[in-house]
Amino acid sequence: MIGYNRIDHSSERKGREVVPSMKESGETTIQMTCPCCGSTLTIDAKAGIITDWKEAKDPRKSVDLKDAEKLLREEKARVEARYQEIVRTEKGKGASMDKKFKEFLEKSQEEPPTKPLRDVDLD
Repeated sequence: MIGYNRIDHSSERKGREVVPSMKESGETTIQMTCPCCGSTLTIDAKAGIITDWKEAKDPRKSVDLKDAEKLLREEKARVEARYQEIVRTEKGKGASMDKKFKEFLEKSQEEPPTKPLRDVDLD
C-alpha cells in the first residue's frame, strides 16, 4: 500500500465533485480504474491512502494454446504466400531482362560499330 499525506483535490477544480458526493452517500472509499494500465485502485478518502490494488488482466496471458497454434499456422501460410509471390516476380523479371538483352544484342549486330567520340575530336 502506498500512503499519501494529503488528498489531491485537483479533481474538484476540474468540475468533478468527488468529496461532496461521498459525504452524501457516506462512503469513505473510492474505486478507480487506471486509464493507462487498466488496474483497479481502492482509495480510502479519509486517510488518503490506497487500500487495495488489483492488477489488470493481460489479454496476451489468457490466450489458449490452440489459439496460438492457429495464429502460427496462419502466419506461416501468409509468409509462404508472400515468398511464392516474390519468387514468381523474380522469375518474371529474369525472363523480361533476358528478352531485352536479346533484343539489344540483335539490334547491335545489325548496326555497324561506330567510332567513339573523344574529347579531342570535339575541339
